[in-house]
Amino acid sequence: MAKAAGSDPVLARISLVIPGRAIALGGEPEDVPACRLDTEAMRWTYVLRARERWLGSSDASNSREEQATRTLKGFGLKDADLEALARAPRIVVRMPYTSEHEGWQGRVFPWEYLLAKATRRYRKVDNHHFTVMREVVTGAPPRWKKPRKRSLLYVQSAPGGLRQAWDFSAEIKRLKQALGNIQLIELKDPSWQQLHDVVKQRKPDLIHLSGFDNLAGLKALRDLVPDHETVEAEIGPMRLDDLLAKESSVPDGMLLAGEAAGAAVVGAQRLAEALSAGGEHCAYFVSVSLDNSAARTAALIVAERAALSAVGFQDAIENQLADFFFELVYSQLDQRVWNLPLAFEGAWLRARKEPNATRATGVTLWMGAPLNEAAFSDREPKAAELRDAGTPPRVQTVPEAELNYSVLHNNGRLFRQIVVERGSAAPDDWLSVDVELQLGAEQARYSKRFVADETRFDLSSEVHVPLTAALMRSLQEAVNSTLMVQLSHNDQVLTRNSHRLRLLPVDQWRDNDKDGQWLPSFVLPRDPAVVSAVELAQRYVRVLRDNPAAGFEGYQAAPGTDEEQLREVDLQVQAIWAALLHEWRLGYINPPPSYSSKLDSQRLRTPTTILGGRAGTCIDLALLFAACLELIDVYPVIFLLNGHALPGYWRHNSFQADYLAVSSDGAQGAMAGAADRNSSASLQRHAWQAIGNAPYREVRQLIRARRLVPIETVRLTEHCGFVEAVEAGIDALSEADDFHSVLDIVTARMNGITPLPIVEERP
Repeated sequence: MAKAAGSDPVLARISLVIPGRAIALGGEPEDVPACRLDTEAMRWTYVLRARERWLGSSDASNSREEQATRTLKGFGLKDADLEALARAPRIVVRMPYTSEHEGWQGRVFPWEYLLAKATRRYRKVDNHHFTVMREVVTGAPPRWKKPRKRSLLYVQSAPGGLRQAWDFSAEIKRLKQALGNIQLIELKDPSWQQLHDVVKQRKPDLIHLSGFDNLAGLKALRDLVPDHETVEAEIGPMRLDDLLAKESSVPDGMLLAGEAAGAAVVGAQRLAEALSAGGEHCAYFVSVSLDNSAARTAALIVAERAALSAVGFQDAIENQLADFFFELVYSQLDQRVWNLPLAFEGAWLRARKEPNATRATGVTLWMGAPLNEAAFSDREPKAAELRDAGTPPRVQTVPEAELNYSVLHNNGRLFRQIVVERGSAAPDDWLSVDVELQLGAEQARYSKRFVADETRFDLSSEVHVPLTAALMRSLQEAVNSTLMVQLSHNDQVLTRNSHRLRLLPVDQWRDNDKDGQWLPSFVLPRDPAVVSAVELAQRYVRVLRDNPAAGFEGYQAAPGTDEEQLREVDLQVQAIWAALLHEWRLGYINPPPSYSSKLDSQRLRTPTTILGGRAGTCIDLALLFAACLELIDVYPVIFLLNGHALPGYWRHNSFQADYLAVSSDGAQGAMAGAADRNSSASLQRHAWQAIGNAPYREVRQLIRARRLVPIETVRLTEHCGFVEAVEAGIDALSEADDFHSVLDIVTARMNGITPLPIVEERP
C-alpha cells in the first residue's frame, strides 16, 4: 500500500502561491494513490527528457495530461485547487532551502510542465496562460531592491580549445543592444579564482553566464582534443574519458578554465561561491545561458545568496532562442522599472510563441524574495517585444563546418543557427534570404522572401537545399566547398557572406552525439544483397517454423503477445541469422579509410559490398542485419557502444509503441535521484535516438522483460548459433559504462530519416 503523501517531509514544506492564496501540498489525496516527490521527480524528469519520442503523438500528449493531474492530486491537490491555479495569472512554487543535499527533489521537479498540463482542461476555453516562478526561502527573506550601479558582468567561458568552435559575437551584440546605458564588463574564459576576484572587485548588479554546462562542455572537448586530455575536476585532475565514463556523476555547473591550463569542472555549489565572492556580494539577477541549468545551477545561485534572482533552463534549448529570451528580459528591465519578475513574465510569454519553442516550459525563474503582487496588480500579463534600436535588418548565421550526404538527404540543418531580425524595417517591408551551396560547377540554392511582420524569423530548421547535384552522390572523398548567405531588404542586397564547408562522401558517417542520429540512413533494406539474403532465408524459416507454407510475415505472425506467438517472430529472425551464417560465410575486417578532420568519422560498407568481400566490421554487420529485419517487417534497433555496435529487434510492435510513448514502466527507475547527480544526462534530442545512462537502464528493463532482443552479429564471423549470439548481445549490454545509445529504425523512418540512395549491383 502506498504511503500517505503527508509522510513525505519535503513535499509537506512546499506550497503553491497564487494572488490572495497559498495552497499547501502534502495532504492526504482523495481519489488517487499518494505520490512521493522523489519518485515522481525522477520519473517526470525522464519523461520530459525523452519528450521527442512522444511529442508528436496526440494520444501520448493526452495521456500526459491525465498523468500530470494524477501526480498533482497524489500530492494532495483537489479539483478545486487545480481550477484555482488555472485561473491565476501566475503561480509561485515556494520551497525552503537549508542545503544542497536537502530538498533537492522539489528543485529538480518540473513544476512548470506539470502545472500547465494538469490545468489545461480549465484553460482551453479562453486559452489562458499563466507564468510559473519559483521561490526559495532561506530564512528572513530579503526584499527586492533596485540596483544602484547598474552594471552587467558578461562571462563567456569556452576553455581548453572550445573557443575555436564557439562564437560569442552574436550574443554580445544582443546584450549591448538590450542593455542600453548599463555598463558592460566582459570576462573571457576565467578560472574559478578569477571569476571570484572580479565579482569581489566590481560587484556587478547583473551577471550573464554563457558557455557550456559541465557535461556538454566535456563532450564538446572530447570532439576537439585527444582522449588523453586532463581536466580539473572537483576531486582533482582526471582524464577526460574517465570523467565521461560515468556521465551522471559529472556535477551540474559550468565549465571554466583550469588554474594552470585547460578546463575545470565547477559544480553548482562552487560556482555560487564564486558569484557571491565568498558571501560578500549578492547580485540582483544572474542569467544562466547554459543548457540544463535550472535544477541546480540557477537554483543554488539564488539559494546560496549569490543573487536575488536567476533564470536557467531545465534541459537543452536552441542557442538563438536563449539569446533572444535574455535580450527580451534585459530590454524590459528599464521599462519595467527594474521589476525582474515582470520582465521575466513578458519575455517568457513572447518566447513561447517562437516556432521552435517546444521546450519553453523549461525556462525557470528562481527568486530569493517573495513576489510583490502589488507590482502586478494593474497589469495584465503581456508578451514583451524588443525595442527598435534603429538598426537595419540583419541575419545571424552559425553554419556547420562539416557535412556528409546523409544530413542533406534527410533535410538536416546546414546551419546551427540562421535567424533574421527585422530591426528598423517596417512591418510591411519585404525581406529575402538566399543560401547557395557550391557543388563544383553546380549550385544548390534555397530562397525565401517574406513580409517583415515579426521582429525575428528563425530559419534554422527551414533552410535546405535540393539534392539534384550529381557531385554529392558521387563523392568518393571529402571536398571543400562554399556556403553563401545573402540578405535583402525590399530587394536591395544588404549583406552577402561566404562560409567554408567540408563535404564528406555519401558512405561516410560521423559517430558523435550530434551526427550519430543519421545512422538509420545507412540501413538499406532495398540493397540487392539484402533482398538476396531474405530470399535465401525462405527455406530456413519453413524448417524452423515447421511449416512448408511459412514465410516472412513480420508481426502478423503474432496477433497477441503471449510467448507462443512471440516465438513465431523469433523464428523469423533466426532464419535470417541462419541464411547469413551458412550462405554468406562472413569474416571480420577493419573499417575502410576516411579522410575527415574529425577522429569520429567512419566509412560504412553497404550490404552488397559486404557480400562481395565476404567481410565487414561490427557496425557493417549490424546495419546489414537491421536491413534484413526491416525488409521482413520486424522492427530493428541499433545499439551503439563505446567502440562497438550491434543490432536488436522488438518482439512485438506494441512493445515498440509502449517504448515510444515512454510508458510508466519504462520511465520508472530509469533515472536515479540524488542531490549531486547530473541533471543533463540522458537528454533525448531526437525521437529515434536515446543517449546516456537513463536510456540504458530503460533498455535493460526491456531486455529483462523479453520485449527487446539484442544480437551480437560479430558472432556471424565466428560461425556461432543464434541463441549464442543473443546471449552474447545481452552480455555486451551488461555494463552501463560501455553503452552510448540506442537507435530505433522505424521511428527514424516515421520522422523522415530514409535510406541513402546508394545503389550497387549484385555481386
